[in-house]
Amino acid sequence: MCNNECDATTEELAHPPELMFDFEGRNPTTFWQSSSWKKHPKPLLVNITLSWNKTIELTEDIVLTFESGRPEQMVLEKSLDYGRTWTPYQFYATDCLDAFTMEPKTVQDLTQHTLLDIICTEDYSRGYVWKNDKTVRFEIKDRFALFAGPRLHNMASLYGQLDTTKNLRDFFTITDLRVRLLRPATGATMVDENNLSRYFYAISDIKVQGR
Repeated sequence: MCNNECDATTEELAHPPELMFDFEGRNPTTFWQSSSWKKHPKPLLVNITLSWNKTIELTEDIVLTFESGRPEQMVLEKSLDYGRTWTPYQFYATDCLDAFTMEPKTVQDLTQHTLLDIICTEDYSRGYVWKNDKTVRFEIKDRFALFAGPRLHNMASLYGQLDTTKNLRDFFTITDLRVRLLRPATGATMVDENNLSRYFYAISDIKVQGR
């Protein structure tokens, strides 16, 4: 992690936003990195906004790959009007009740009738111990499966619902996406105030697939 250093004016220490979307498979991994949490206890708040200037219908899971620890609190938001208004897609926290006064849920708790519910999940906010635990996901395919079956074998049923139900179609449609990072990974219950440079956000890849 460059000894936890990040300096935009020095090429070998710079971690600009474009490194969230560059070529995969580079060695060493390239990534964007935020400033450190040196103003603790003031929150370390960072917004990452993706704008396409057109309407996109999501077809795959949204996946964020963190090079740092995964945030202890974050919100994924969407816009359907080119960033003029925003609505939550999903909340993420190590403790949903404490962070957002919401009971923790997973996408497996959803049904056809509750598909549009905004949930808070604790699945992606804990520390990681292997590569797959670096990711934070918004599960599009699991929601598709509520209509198309667990193996998505009945896509005709899903498309029929999308064609006839505007709220459902709008749920999977975006013009802009925003990631609000609210609290970095600390790895403990207490923040080490003598080593605040260790707390930051770093993202090596963001995948958003649609049509």
